Amino acid sequence: MLIDSHCHLSHEKYNENVDIVIKEARDFGVGKLISIGTSRSENEKVISISDSYPQVFCTIGIHPYEDTTVPLNELQISLDENLKKSNKIVAIGECGMDVLAEKTSRNLHEQMDLFEMQIIFAKNNKLPIIVHDRKCDDLVLKVLKKYSNTDFKGVVHCFDSDWEFAKKILDIGFYISFTNLIGYPKKDSLLEVVKNVPDDRFLLETDAPYLPPQTMRGEINYPKYVKIVAEKVAQIKQKTFVEISTLSYDNTCSLFNLC
Repeated sequence: MLIDSHCHLSHEKYNENVDIVIKEARDFGVGKLISIGTSRSENEKVISISDSYPQVFCTIGIHPYEDTTVPLNELQISLDENLKKSNKIVAIGECGMDVLAEKTSRNLHEQMDLFEMQIIFAKNNKLPIIVHDRKCDDLVLKVLKKYSNTDFKGVVHCFDSDWEFAKKILDIGFYISFTNLIGYPKKDSLLEVVKNVPDDRFLLETDAPYLPPQTMRGEINYPKYVKIVAEKVAQIKQKTFVEISTLSYDNTCSLFNLC
């Protein structure tokens, strides 16, 4: 059985088809899904979806691109209020830093403040975090190291860096999550990470509706295609599909306390 550890079921591309999307995932052997919150409005939606389906869990968080005009204290209040609404919330995030957001949404200083607020909120509520990192490896690592200890854990989702950075993330106790990026061209450094990451420290995800499989580029991605990610990881790590499915399932359950 598989878990899609990171998908966006609240995305407008699924508005009329959430039932079908979840059913198709189940038919592909995806037993659990984690739908990710990225803004105040999306947090409300993912809570509603997760409360409607027993196999769906959710996270709440503020992405670097989102809610840019809302004061930091109001965003924290919103997270606190949402956390009280459902027992299906398994993590805080998607939160982190994004070099592209600096040009359109928040500068890096503002992003760091938002990131740290959510880390502290997660720690205070004994929840893991889901980290967004777009070309901000050094800054993300600096922030994570500032708060790292045995009570703080999380995952760098949609990992797209090299083995040197991966080792530093693993050293602070975090997990690494792989998407269909591992099947895209010119990803040799990422394939090295897949090959070398310990069996007990990786997750699988689709980031759907983004990042479809290589053969479907330009189309909508779906949680069911986490199976393709698992197949690629199995090929790279020279393990069976069942072994990779079991490892990733157990790792996801361990991080998010699902099982």
